Amino acid sequence: MPINIKTILILICLPIVLYSQDTINFKLYDTLKTNTEDRHKSTNRIIDSIKITKTNDKIYTEEEVLKIRNHSHNDINDPDNFDVRLFRKINNSRSPLKTKVLNTLDNSMLPVALMLPPSLFIYSRVKKNTYDENSAYLLFSSEFTNFAVTFGIKTFFKRARPLNALSNVHSKGMPILDVYSFPSGHTSTTFAMATLFALRYTKYPQVYAPMYVWGVVIAYARPYFGMHYPSDLFAGALIGSGSSILIYSLRKELFKFKNQVLGEDKADEGSINSGVLTFFGAAFAISAIFDNFIFKEDPGKRFFISPWMDSKRGGLNVKWKL
Repeated sequence: MPINIKTILILICLPIVLYSQDTINFKLYDTLKTNTEDRHKSTNRIIDSIKITKTNDKIYTEEEVLKIRNHSHNDINDPDNFDVRLFRKINNSRSPLKTKVLNTLDNSMLPVALMLPPSLFIYSRVKKNTYDENSAYLLFSSEFTNFAVTFGIKTFFKRARPLNALSNVHSKGMPILDVYSFPSGHTSTTFAMATLFALRYTKYPQVYAPMYVWGVVIAYARPYFGMHYPSDLFAGALIGSGSSILIYSLRKELFKFKNQVLGEDKADEGSINSGVLTFFGAAFAISAIFDNFIFKEDPGKRFFISPWMDSKRGGLNVKWKL
């Protein structure tokens, strides 16, 4: 690949990684904080009551009181449904190695989703491979559709994330971009990508199978880090897959529109090679390197920009912290 093309791709990928590895920096809403404190005080009163009424029968150790506190939090404050119980099972199943691996994969979603379409499009266009070029074009269309639908539903349902709605939830301890849980944007995006490539490269499972594995692991990481309920993941997978199926069904019209805009008359043809998987792997590797060796989850060393800066979810704030 000529040096000028490499330079262009580097210039595209670098700012994407710098931006996408970041997160917004704002405090937990006062109302959510107040509710959490109230639940904590209520549980402490329950523990005190248990200690007083059971004193004649048994002396409780500090460890036993802690177990009672956790049990009381889950039983009293948690809604009694399968969704919450499964969330607790995933969220409480922890190990240092699992946390490290899942964190790297979880943080890779946005960098890969932003880097893959433009880099694959530019490379395929230089190589005059119209099929892969159109795949990148359809991928961008699918991601855009999925984003609009996912965040439209989030805004409509306004379901609070588990880490804000429940007590004793394991999380990353980092500020979050938005406070809405249903559906999972990470899951919908990864499944949109995997499904689009499964439709475009049906006879080449080596292209899309790793993407589905990547998407499933990221979906598991969302309740593991307290961000989503299992039902959010299921809805996200349906929305992401549905977005790609819709875009794929409209591919002929989209190709005509692309040719009109670019003043071309290209057919959807070209050799199918490992270029897609190579760019996917490269995007993931870049994300993992930045995440583990440069940023290291340090919110004090970030460039971040977000339209969601307060409880009213309005305004635009740009900050440099170096």
